[in-house]
Amino acid sequence: MSPDVILTLAGVVIAAAVVLIRRGLDVRIVLFTAGLVLCTAAGLWFNVFDAFQAAVGRADIIGPICSAMGYAWVLKATGCDRHMVRLLTRPLERISWLLVPGGIAVGFVTNMAITSQTATAAAVGPILVPILVAAGYRPLFAGAVLVVGCSLGGNLFNPGEPDIVAIHAATSVDVASIINAAVLPNLVSLLTATIVMAVLARRMHDGAAAVAEADTEALSVPKALLPPLPVVLLLALQPGLGLLPGLLAIYPKGVHVSMVMLVCTAIVIVVTRTASLRDHVNALTTEFFHGMGYAFTHVISLIVAAACFIAGLDAAGVIARVAGMLAGQAEVATLSSPLVTWFLAVVSGSGTAPSVSFTQAIVPGIAQVDVAHGVDLGVLGAIGASLGRTMSPVAAIVLFTSTLVGVRPQELVGLVKWPILLALAAVIAFGLFS
Repeated sequence: MSPDVILTLAGVVIAAAVVLIRRGLDVRIVLFTAGLVLCTAAGLWFNVFDAFQAAVGRADIIGPICSAMGYAWVLKATGCDRHMVRLLTRPLERISWLLVPGGIAVGFVTNMAITSQTATAAAVGPILVPILVAAGYRPLFAGAVLVVGCSLGGNLFNPGEPDIVAIHAATSVDVASIINAAVLPNLVSLLTATIVMAVLARRMHDGAAAVAEADTEALSVPKALLPPLPVVLLLALQPGLGLLPGLLAIYPKGVHVSMVMLVCTAIVIVVTRTASLRDHVNALTTEFFHGMGYAFTHVISLIVAAACFIAGLDAAGVIARVAGMLAGQAEVATLSSPLVTWFLAVVSGSGTAPSVSFTQAIVPGIAQVDVAHGVDLGVLGAIGASLGRTMSPVAAIVLFTSTLVGVRPQELVGLVKWPILLALAAVIAFGLFS
């Protein structure tokens, strides 16, 4: 086939993939099949299988993501995540005007430690939602506060987050620097959405309705401080600070994320010991590897499928064409990166697949010309994907939260779309004018 015919076919395949995902077909099989079709059309059918093999063996991606999820499972098993949520929410019960912005902040901070948005909502929701309802807010609005807080991008401050790991793999920039680059645009998104939710709160408040169920479990401050520990350690150990010269002599580019997660897991095992040492260690070791398995099933599989799709786009010449256009058009690239990932996340209900796909496809070529611009595009794409997932009626966190508060997913999306769309506009403006 001629290059123009293959490019036309690529457009048809991409459109068909979007339709199939929207109709509920598993995004992984859709991406793999689309990649196979495009590779075959280009006469390089074997490329998709090579891409699969290469993606499955990516230690720089699999190690950080799986170890971070393993740590999250250990936190859940020991109750550390619940103690952190209690520590964060207790002041909100005494200061009513802080309920909405504070509730969003609690979800955001918890998502920094627990990168799965649904798992974050499961940890925060049973505590935060009754507080909001007891203060007179409608269940629909309480669910919106939970979704916005837990799915707005706190995970982008976690060194094991797939979006951050993908940007690191595409640019070779250290993880701490990528997180630093994400701080301002992510906070712009958070602040914009929080302000909109605070304005909407006036319309969704009916007066005090009930008394929240008393929280009788004793708060353990040591346990509450363990969830954010990996983030603190990674930022403290970045090479630029030079805090541990001996360690930096071994790892001049910064310590591995997996090492931080393993060390923190050991700390959790020591701090939370309640039963016999053998039983305690065995139980938490099992939980850690259960978490790693969950990450491979639900996150790594998406990344592998996305790599196969990228192989198809590469074989069809789509990536070279798009990267060539964006490399010389900084404003267009800045505008398109969050919009494209936002749209794909709304359609698919996944934030990981669109963000990682965009990063793997576009960022390496941009980074060869301007590495800082490549990092910025990856960050903007990741934020756009987070916002898009929050607006998707098929996203796992939306389905979970709608069930928790007893409303339809479409109702929940109908409310959260306003803070999300304005947050998206604010992020794009930040990218264009910063």
